[in-house]
Amino acid sequence: MYKLKNGIAEVTYKISFNYTDFYNLDFNLEELGDTLDETLGEDEFYSYSWDNISLKEYWVDIGAKFVDVGLNNNANPDITTWNGANLVLSPHAYGKLKNHLRPLGEFLPLTINNQIYCVFNCLNTVQADKRVSKADIVDNLWMGVKSIGFDERSVKDNLIFKSKFDRCSALYCGDKFKSLVEELGLKGLIFNKDLLTSF
Repeated sequence: MYKLKNGIAEVTYKISFNYTDFYNLDFNLEELGDTLDETLGEDEFYSYSWDNISLKEYWVDIGAKFVDVGLNNNANPDITTWNGANLVLSPHAYGKLKNHLRPLGEFLPLTINNQIYCVFNCLNTVQADKRVSKADIVDNLWMGVKSIGFDERSVKDNLIFKSKFDRCSALYCGDKFKSLVEELGLKGLIFNKDLLTSF
């Protein structure tokens, strides 16, 4: 959290999905990888987010579904996440958010329940603030991050973003995107102030 010049605190959020109140997305990463191996390559596919690779040229809609995992979930989300750093938008959410998100990534079709949803592959990256970010290095191997944060200008100027500091494994935003989603009444996401949370 940082103080802006006008005194209003700018909060950074890690975006995750509301797995307790909504059905969870079942989208097979390995099956998709097998499908894209011949065109994109296996290594490239499994590192596409970290390397910030566009998938549009190679994408194949293999379909997905929402599943009941036995919690309080009883509805499909308007918007959820997949593979950590991708949004999945219902047709309704896509219509509301496409103009806001288009400059920051690409939309990839995904059939769910005979409807065309969209995977949003975010290609917008922001550098982590080195004053507050620390990697977890063991025997010269990257194990993850111990802390991560972003300067106020980066958060304010970027609606939604990833960071190569954590190998583009998560999506982040500030109050602008959170407020937009809430004002549009789109359900399914959680905005975490804890940037290291798993969910």
